[in-house]
Amino acid sequence: MPSSARDSGKPDIPHNLKPYFLCLLRRGERWNVTEGYEDLMPEYLAYLRREMEARRIVLAGPVTDEGDLIAAAVIEMATMQEARALVAENPAIKSGHFVAEVHPCYLPGLDGVRVEY
Repeated sequence: MPSSARDSGKPDIPHNLKPYFLCLLRRGERWNVTEGYEDLMPEYLAYLRREMEARRIVLAGPVTDEGDLIAAAVIEMATMQEARALVAENPAIKSGHFVAEVHPCYLPGLDGVRVEY
């Protein structure tokens, strides 16, 4: 533990915290509409792959309890505006199948996390 934390009497906390944005995806108004959207899933997966390979989305995955919350992602961008712009490019957001919430957060540095797509 660094002496400054020890000397201050504060509990030991992680020292490698970095700012990220947490994106929570929920069912949108068109969640169950499939007709006319046959290409949506391949477009969505291509978006995820592109953004993960560029490290703008660090990790993402589904929430599997069949509730309103369907997925979560961790985004690495400089500002909330940039994070929201990235999320707005999601084809499933554009189509109304998903609705997104974006929240700033601090997590241990995820620089070593590599998702293979």
